[in-house]
Amino acid sequence: MSELARRYAQALYEVMPDETGLRATAEALMGQSELWAALCAPTVRAEEKKRLLGRLPELDGHGTLLRFYRLLAEKDRMALLPEILEAFRALELREKNTARCVLTCVRTPEKEELERIRQALCKLHHRADIQFEIRTDPSLVGGFTLELEGIRYDKSVRGAMAGLSRYLEERRMA
Repeated sequence: MSELARRYAQALYEVMPDETGLRATAEALMGQSELWAALCAPTVRAEEKKRLLGRLPELDGHGTLLRFYRLLAEKDRMALLPEILEAFRALELREKNTARCVLTCVRTPEKEELERIRQALCKLHHRADIQFEIRTDPSLVGGFTLELEGIRYDKSVRGAMAGLSRYLEERRMA
């Protein structure tokens, strides 16, 4: 994520700390492929981009967001919107003392398993809550991996096998 996207997200968060309208309007913008392409195209003039944004019904009643999107259009930075959304969400989570965790496993864990992992991570990372994004990957063979706040935990069979392989290779070279 770029520093510029973080700065835009921080500025928007200071005037509008609720993600609901942002997510809905951003999805409306990015979900219309022709509109999104025009808003991101450097060949489309800023005034045309502002006009397109002004005609979008999803932005009715969202004056702050309309002004924000027009600023992005004027500076030719609309393509940063996905990164800005991610940075905005991170600010929201930090405010709630919550972290986002990507949990990759062979199968979706049971509620009880997930709760045990949540409690352990909350304690380890001093967080009130953890929000999971669960992905499945059969190539892990068993176990799971976690990615949380820039730290990767690998408790998978594939990871253990790779570690064993490295250890044996190091011993062979010694």
